[in-house]
Formats: sequence, structure tokens, C-alpha cells
Amino acid sequence: METKQIGLLTALAKKIKTERKEIAKVISSLQSAKILTKRGNFTAHYQTLKKVVTVSK
Repeated sequence: METKQIGLLTALAKKIKTERKEIAKVISSLQSAKILTKRGNFTAHYQTLKKVVTVSK
């Protein structure tokens, strides 16, 4: 990957990180990416994410 591409991706990641997100949209996005099930559990391929992700209710 070129230096310019890395810089653009880094800037995009920083921008996304600072944006406010609604929990419903985040969950919907993760479900559409097949990372979460409809019940909110991680799918088989993403079980290891449970170790680093906490959800406050």
C-alpha cells in the first residue's frame, strides 16, 4: 500500500472514530455484515471479538 493511501485511510478512520453513532445503526450495520446475529450474538467466525467488545445496557 502506498504512503498516500495509508494516510487517507488513517484520516478516514480518525473521522469515523470521532463521529457520534446511534447504537441501533451500529447494531444494524454489524448484522448486515454478518458479524452479529439478529439476537445480537456474534456469529461463529467472530466469536473471538467477544473477548474485546463490551456492550453497556
